[in-house]
Amino acid sequence: MTSGSISKWNVSVGDTFIAGDSLAVIETDKATMDFEAQDDGVVAKILVEEGGGEVECGLPIMVTVEEEEEVPAFANFVPDDAAGAPTAPAVAESAPAPATPAAAPATPAADLPYHIVVGMPALSPTMEAGTISKWNVAEGESFVAGDSLAVIETDKATMDFEAQDDGVVGKIMVEAGAGEVTVGVPIMVTVEEEEDVAAFKDFVAGSAPDTSATEASVAPVEEVTAPEPVAAAAPVAAAAPAAPTPVAAEPAVAAAAPTPAQGAVSLGGSSWGQLAAESSPLARALASKQKEYIEKYGSTGHVPIV
Repeated sequence: MTSGSISKWNVSVGDTFIAGDSLAVIETDKATMDFEAQDDGVVAKILVEEGGGEVECGLPIMVTVEEEEEVPAFANFVPDDAAGAPTAPAVAESAPAPATPAAAPATPAADLPYHIVVGMPALSPTMEAGTISKWNVAEGESFVAGDSLAVIETDKATMDFEAQDDGVVGKIMVEAGAGEVTVGVPIMVTVEEEEDVAAFKDFVAGSAPDTSATEASVAPVEEVTAPEPVAAAAPVAAAAPAAPTPVAAEPAVAAAAPTPAQGAVSLGGSSWGQLAAESSPLARALASKQKEYIEKYGSTGHVPIV
């Protein structure tokens, strides 16, 4: 995702919200998704009206504050151009922090496949830096929108960093537990195809992400679904050879039926099978019991053993 359009705002200026609330509905060329709040706050100003066309990732779309009485101060607020640098489009308050890394644009090699350099996302209005406590994906793994890419800790909370689109992890640039990372600084690279991963083995991003940090909160993740079907296919293939065994056994039973032993109880065209064609105490007992039943209760419609 490099841009999106706001089809609907679910909040208005002055409204309070809590983490998990849907602030807006955003449409991309692939999907329509809810833009959920990562922290509590109050809407101070909406900078992009719904239906206002496509907005590049990272451009400010709203301002949030912590207290309702702070809202009037933003009545005439207009963000400068620098504020639209790499931070996630949700929180204008955290825009100044990413503005610093944006000064040095990333310059990936021209021959690299299409990729996104993902920056440390701003998961709350006041977040300026975070620590990756755990990666939930590894290089080469694919993910889908909604998957948790990593667990990020701040001084206030521990939150999941969720993917907003599908993709494959091309390179992890900040290891888990490596210390605090400023919002907007590159932490991973994502690609569209698994075969593109190898091209990023020695990739080194600039100190600041271009569209990447913006994609941080819009990064895609999928829990290795591709390998699972492949593993499942192997057992299915292995089970196939077992099929010929029952197929061969059935004709053998059918072939034995035409030659009942002398003195055997006649099958009489019924479905009693080979059991009734054998001269045995069990077969005679069954025939006797069936006759007793018919004499007492009448025929049930089943062809009797004669």
